[in-house]
Amino acid sequence: MIIAGRRGFGMGSEYTFLSSVFHRVGGAFYLFDAEKFHDNYVGLRDRLRFHWPETDLAYAMKANYMPPIGRLLVELGGWAEVVSSFEYQVAHASLPGDRIIFNGPIKSERDLRDALGAGSQLNLDSFREIQLLKKISPEFGRIEVGLRVCFDFPDLTSRFGFEVESGELERALVALDTIPGVVVSGLHCHATRRPLGVADPVERVERLCQLAGHLLPRYPIRTINIGGGLLGDMPEHLRNQFAYSVPSLAEYADAIGRTFARCSPTASMHLIVEPGTSLVANSMSLIAPVVEVRQRRGGWQALLDTSINSLNPTRSSTRPSLKVVSSAPPEAGHIARDYRLVGNTCMENDILCESLSGHLEAGDFVVFENRGAYSLNYTPPFIVPCPAVVDCQGRLLKRADSPDNILASYLPPTHADP
Repeated sequence: MIIAGRRGFGMGSEYTFLSSVFHRVGGAFYLFDAEKFHDNYVGLRDRLRFHWPETDLAYAMKANYMPPIGRLLVELGGWAEVVSSFEYQVAHASLPGDRIIFNGPIKSERDLRDALGAGSQLNLDSFREIQLLKKISPEFGRIEVGLRVCFDFPDLTSRFGFEVESGELERALVALDTIPGVVVSGLHCHATRRPLGVADPVERVERLCQLAGHLLPRYPIRTINIGGGLLGDMPEHLRNQFAYSVPSLAEYADAIGRTFARCSPTASMHLIVEPGTSLVANSMSLIAPVVEVRQRRGGWQALLDTSINSLNPTRSSTRPSLKVVSSAPPEAGHIARDYRLVGNTCMENDILCESLSGHLEAGDFVVFENRGAYSLNYTPPFIVPCPAVVDCQGRLLKRADSPDNILASYLPPTHADP
């Protein structure tokens, strides 16, 4: 059972603010806290730099690619990590090319050309990409690339990058040696095993540093990129649902930084970490109005004007952390009930929360916390499309998706059509 943190504001500041935004945007909305993202980014980066000054964070755009986040990265002197041509274009709209790291398993010839031309860090993932690089290499002089590698972890078989222990990495290096002007200057490994806690990124640090030391001085490795997969700070209700201990950002930073300081093969090595969820998850909430409350087979049901597709499009089994912001004063003396929260689609499985204790009325708001990662990006245009986004000052950052913008990519019928 989830106990809602009921906020008795009456017609005070919080309810008034949410109600005002709701009436302007016309439905549910995401609330983005830019200061929270800023604090997460700076806190993790600076703590890592305390241990290893040559450290940068490349925010993983796939977690949430809102342009306001890109603008924050510019202000912070930050980097972005992308895994597709689409994400590259989104990141490049805000950041200069030399602040973008291009990963991902499918890069086209044009992707390679654009990234190299803009000075982006390019991490090759396959022999196919090596062949594409060979084809376009005469267009460039010196070409610096990184390689995504995968190690023989007992609990994970990665489908990405070049296997180290099997000899695949060595074959990739031999192939690259035949391309004039190509220099391998970076190593990258993103292989997430979160149940290991801080031991997960620590093992990546140790293995990448050992590999870099083995390749030096044959290859001038200057960058070690340990990927992401870090969990972030979260409410206790969410943290307690994990079957393993969830480290704080400070604990991740200390473990990574100390290990890198101990293992780095050179004093000038550049460390890159690629966090996504840990920076953006707690910077955004989903605000949903209560439309109706009614009895259902002896129980109580509250219909909310949002759906599971906006709240939990990845279908995580984690129960949401939430609170109720009510229009009624706390002294109203309402009887507490147990509610099942349901969504606004016609699907029987559109269940937002199986059990919430408290008192709900039409016009109240349910605030679902920690919705910043893999929610906005994942929400499909199914029945009710993606909602609006506002900031903590009530400024509109994104309009709710509409039939016009969703159908804009469809071509109109031609005169030749019947």
